[in-house]
Amino acid sequence: MKVTAQWIADRCGVSRGTVDRVVNGRPNVAPEVRERVQKVINEYGYKTPTQRQAARTGRSACRIGVILPSWDAFFIRRMREGIRIAVHDRGLAGIEVSVEELKDRSHRSYFEAIGRLEGQGIDGLILTAPDTVAMCEEIDRLVDAGIPVVTCDSDVGQSRRLYHIGQDMVRSGRVAAGLLAPYVAGGEVLVVTGNREFTAHGLRVRGFLDRLHEIFHGSVNARVIESVEQYDLTYDGVLEQVRHTPRLRGIYMANESVRGCMDALERAKPARSVHVVCHDLTPHARHYLELGRLDFIIDQDFSAQTARAIEVLAHTLRTGAPPRKDTEYIHTSIITRELL
Repeated sequence: MKVTAQWIADRCGVSRGTVDRVVNGRPNVAPEVRERVQKVINEYGYKTPTQRQAARTGRSACRIGVILPSWDAFFIRRMREGIRIAVHDRGLAGIEVSVEELKDRSHRSYFEAIGRLEGQGIDGLILTAPDTVAMCEEIDRLVDAGIPVVTCDSDVGQSRRLYHIGQDMVRSGRVAAGLLAPYVAGGEVLVVTGNREFTAHGLRVRGFLDRLHEIFHGSVNARVIESVEQYDLTYDGVLEQVRHTPRLRGIYMANESVRGCMDALERAKPARSVHVVCHDLTPHARHYLELGRLDFIIDQDFSAQTARAIEVLAHTLRTGAPPRKDTEYIHTSIITRELL
């Protein structure tokens, strides 16, 4: 007979979550229930997968690896804040987090960071990565090695990752189209995206274009350029489009290089207003919104999604029970100048 958390829950007439709280010493369990469950645990010698691993290795803590992508410092600070919240503010005692911060976006950097974390003996991994065949194969290799993977912000959907948490990217793109549509009727629209190997960018663009064509019944002209989230590429691309598209009425910044877009508009000085919608309340975006040069910011909480990723992975490692679903979307906010 295999003794599992669910078996103990059934025997004691409680939920599996109650067993989890008892095993890990968490609150919100009635004393008599805790005593009943603990008695069965002691009688049958039940241990969670993490506890069994600790017994084999001599290590009491569960270790989670987190790979932070090569992004703007604003996003990295928010993700590190999410790690702090999960470990110190949400009662995840016994969780160790090892962090690798990438210097570039190459697959080699990802794989080397993963190798270093494996060398530290991680039990699970959280990462934000491009949706490529190579990354899918690497995630599947980790899963085969007994290391579950949670993706944050940008998904690797064809892999066997355990869980994905982030913004509903298609919906956020559709929201951007709805915000921009009243300003662009009869004109043209420019979409500036980053690297569409990151699922987040491709899905935002798809949602935006689909909704824009729904609103205008396919009669709107929208151009898409990629800037790999680099200032120079964004600046040059926007400047060229503004100068050669006199009917340009709106720009959707589906990536983070807002400063390059704003500087290009300042240089081009278009004859008519060009309205801009972007993502993420970065310091630059906030400044441009305060000045009235941005119309809307569609924001997401990077610290919350990082904290949630650690919670979900820690629960699976402690109990051996996979999440009941494989995707979770965090709250999306629309920020206007008046809300600052």
